[in-house]
Parts: sequence; structure tokens; C-alpha cells
Amino acid sequence: MTQLPPALIPSPGERGLATSDPERLAASVAQSWALFGAMVDDVDLDAVSRAKGLTAREVVIPLGAWDDNRPLPALLEEARRGVVGDHDQGALVDAVRSAHRHESDTAIREALRRQGEDMESFLFGPDVDELGGAPVASMLGTLPVVTFLHAATYPLATSALDLERAGARVPEVLLDNGLLGLVDTIGALAARQGLTASIAAITPGRVVATGATGGAWRTALLDAESLDGDLPDAAGPSAEGSARLILDITSGRADIPTAIRRREVAVHDLAGLLALAPVVEQVPGIPGRAALVGAIRATSVLAGAWRRLPLPRR
Repeated sequence: MTQLPPALIPSPGERGLATSDPERLAASVAQSWALFGAMVDDVDLDAVSRAKGLTAREVVIPLGAWDDNRPLPALLEEARRGVVGDHDQGALVDAVRSAHRHESDTAIREALRRQGEDMESFLFGPDVDELGGAPVASMLGTLPVVTFLHAATYPLATSALDLERAGARVPEVLLDNGLLGLVDTIGALAARQGLTASIAAITPGRVVATGATGGAWRTALLDAESLDGDLPDAAGPSAEGSARLILDITSGRADIPTAIRRREVAVHDLAGLLALAPVVEQVPGIPGRAALVGAIRATSVLAGAWRRLPLPRR
């Protein structure tokens, strides 16, 4: 049986940061939206981004609080009604992009600002006690509402990196928050599938890790004092590199064999990482899933475990 690092063994019923540190989760989400909005204020929305040749405008539009873009009030109403399962986010992104591609720069920035304000109002308001832990549908299947909102810090971070070509200056904390959101979501998906597994992202500034067992998961920022041994061994299965590079690898923007050859990233305990293969096999909405599963099972393609783990970008 997989052995979790002691610091990552969850208590029964633990739900990642949503239960262990809800204040950090709320602050991370609110901060990410505020930083992203301020960053976009200085971006040329007509410039070409890094994302598959999309303009900056086309990258930003699907992140705004448009009425036809499943805004937060609609999401919360779905949670009240018990709407769970899979949500076709890819189709929604395409539709919203098409519907709003001729909006003014001001309207696009305003929609983005409203999204952030709505997130902050909910996370620091009274309704979070009622609905924060409620299950809701997402492109990754059913997730608790606040975990789903936390997951959104990841596409904010990867979108920010895509916008650098259009003049964006990306704050490092935005990348750190996105990596935390990614790791927390991996823990949620592993717990949902009943796995016992852990994963850590070791960056020069910190160690972000999650462990799942018994349907619960713990997400934590670790330091040497909280681990039984020296990094990276004590952190368990992990990827070690800059937050920027790990985000690019997980979103398919960077190639892990190349990064390893250049000594830009190191992977520790590949066998432990492969314990997360069921996350890839069973989570809906992951492009190229069949080919990826084959690579993971063969264990000969090192990129498999990280390149398309949860929250793929479209």
C-alpha cells in the first residue's frame, strides 16, 4: 500500500484547504483575481498571445462574468439545486468567446473585474457557510464549490503566462497561487476516486503538497520542520522546479523530457506519481486521455504523470 508522508495524512472528512485553512483558500482566490485583473489593465488585448495563436482578447474573454458564462450566482444556484456531474466547459468557452469577441476593451475588463468581485464577496460573505462545501458540476466532475473556485486560480496563472507575449507582467504570487490551486484539486480528485496517493510541487520558494486516502485529502505548504527527513525524499512523489515551469508542464506548454534533459526540473518517485493514473483515466474532460493512459501504464514516458493531470487548458 502507498505510504503517505506523515504531514499529508488527512483526518477523516478533511477536504483540503477548504476545511484545514479556509482563510488561506479565500485569500488566494481573491488575490489571484485582483492581480490578474490589474495585470490585464496593462495588456494590449489585440496582441497575439502564446495560447494557440489566440489574441489576448480571446484569452481573457472566457474568464469574465458574462451572463452566458455560468457566472458565480448561476453556479451557486446550481449548487442549491444539487446539479452535479460533468460540465462541458470547453463548449462554453468556445460559445462565450464567439459571443463576446467584438466587445470593447472596457467591457472585457469590466467583466473580469466583476468576476473577481463576485468571488471575493462570496468567499468572505455569509453564503459560504451554507454553500462552500456543497457539491457542484465541473469539467472535472463533481467538486465542492470552494474547491472548484480554488481550482480556477490555475487557469488564471497559466493564462497570465500566455499573456506575457501581449505585454503582461506576471506577479510571482499569481503563479504560486495557481500551483496551490492545482495541487489542491489533484488531492480532491484523488480522494473522490478513493485513491491513497500524494504529490508535491517543490519550488525554490516553498513546497506545496497534497495527500489523499479514505476519501479525504490534505493540502499543505510544507517546510523541513514538518517533514520526517530531508527534501525531496520526505515530500513523497514530487516534481521539483520553478512554479512557472511546473505550470507550463502541467498545461502542456512545456515538454518534461526536454526540461529534465536541461536540468530545469526533476521528478522524484515516479512509481508514486503513477499511483495517480486513475485520476487521468477516470476524470472527464481531459483531452487525449486514451493515449495518455497508455503512456502512464507503460511507465516509459515520463511526461505522462504531469503533462495532462487535472485542469487542462483549452
